[in-house]
Amino acid sequence: MSSDAIARVRRFNRAVTSEVGALDTSFLGRGRPLGAARVLNAIGHGRGDVGELRDYLGLDSGLMSRLLRGLEEEGLVETVPHPDDARRRVARLTAAGAADGKGRFREPAAPGGRSRRRR
Repeated sequence: MSSDAIARVRRFNRAVTSEVGALDTSFLGRGRPLGAARVLNAIGHGRGDVGELRDYLGLDSGLMSRLLRGLEEEGLVETVPHPDDARRRVARLTAAGAADGKGRFREPAAPGGRSRRRR
């Protein structure tokens, strides 16, 4: 690929990320950056096991911990020991986290990690 073609692709990528706000500190006007929004969204869609969540999102342990800590400080997420293995952690939405999802997420998980919504 020529250097001119590479430069055009890079300009396009910058324009798209700028337009959608992917690198802003308030992704989609939600008051949090993209990384935290992705974690919150994944938890809201039923991915609670922290190790599996980290793998799903392709994050390292340190970044995952920082993002979860920030969401916990906002009162949107809580982490608890896994019911079957205390070495593992499970993240779930709080009532405030579910309200922040405004219909995009499942209801907060009941104790034991299951959604309260019947299927």
